[in-house]
Amino acid sequence: MASKHIFISAGELSGDIHGGNLVAAIRKKQPEIRISAIGGDNMSSAGAHLLYHIRETSFMGFAEVVKHLPFIYKLWEKTLRYIDQTKPDLVVLIDYPGFNLRLARAITKRNIPVVYYISPQVWAWHQSRVKKIKKYTRMVLCILPFEEDWLKNHGVNAHFVGHPLIDQVAKIRAINPVSESIKPENATPYIGLFPGSRKQEVQRHLPVMLKAVHQLKENYPDLHVAVSIAPDIDMSAYEKENTRVWIHWLRNQNHRIMQSAGLLIMSSGTATLEATLFQTPLIVIYRLSNISYLMGRLLVKVPFISIANLIADEKGITELIQHDATVDNIVKEAEALLDNSEYRDQMIQFLSIVTGKLGESGASGRAAEMILKFL
Repeated sequence: MASKHIFISAGELSGDIHGGNLVAAIRKKQPEIRISAIGGDNMSSAGAHLLYHIRETSFMGFAEVVKHLPFIYKLWEKTLRYIDQTKPDLVVLIDYPGFNLRLARAITKRNIPVVYYISPQVWAWHQSRVKKIKKYTRMVLCILPFEEDWLKNHGVNAHFVGHPLIDQVAKIRAINPVSESIKPENATPYIGLFPGSRKQEVQRHLPVMLKAVHQLKENYPDLHVAVSIAPDIDMSAYEKENTRVWIHWLRNQNHRIMQSAGLLIMSSGTATLEATLFQTPLIVIYRLSNISYLMGRLLVKVPFISIANLIADEKGITELIQHDATVDNIVKEAEALLDNSEYRDQMIQFLSIVTGKLGESGASGRAAEMILKFL
């Protein structure tokens, strides 16, 4: 009897991280299963054969999507051709709703079951998409605690499995409980900058972040800064313009920066939840092209953009969005978190409460178990 075949579609870095954990968990339970994917290095290392790498598929915003339409069409055609040739027994979709929801419809028409892992944030914006999720998926596996009830109320077969980052962070803490090696001696404060994992995010966030820390350096002469460089992002131009001994450019060192830093200035995204689990105070910023921002304001249905604030249903982390993401506003909030111990302690307590709401460890294993039931 031929081994079963699962196809997984994850279009960006956060999806690849979760997808890598999922692939590893599936293969641990059933090593003979064949897994192919649109994914990245994490999924490939775990044993998935890549049809496309996420470095080709990770773009954001309305304007950027329009610019990449020829590539998206090519990706679409090649993916469906591959599905028709290989006829997988199950397709698992990870977030990336613009592409994956269309794929869910095409897959369902081919009578192949579809499971959605890492639900699209339809509760936040584009709520009409929940009808497609209900129609074209057999099951949705949620990683945020409030998603299960919201989706069930809209007729979706949804299950909360817990957040896979809990296991990841626990493993890192066990291996390296105190990460001081990347923090220079007498670096006080030590600030981590996370401009994003996409080229467009870096272009919009990094210049304002760097200006802010240059301004902070005037008041904190011992300040050192670590800039997180995401995989497949070229920051050489920024490095040449900012050759200072107190600015450190670190690739693939996210967790060590989060452990070592006293404050993080971050682009909104999955990394902010990792910072929450490390209990490191943070400031969240986000900038889009004007057209993407205006469209977002019409579509977004939630009061916050950072996941921790959404889970808590209150603002425990300052969010500086679009025109509020200025150098002066970043500096003001950074100084408050660095100088006001009571304010800082309040945020750490908030991050601890949010962590407690994210469920128990073992999310990837539970997701793998439920997915394998379809086979």
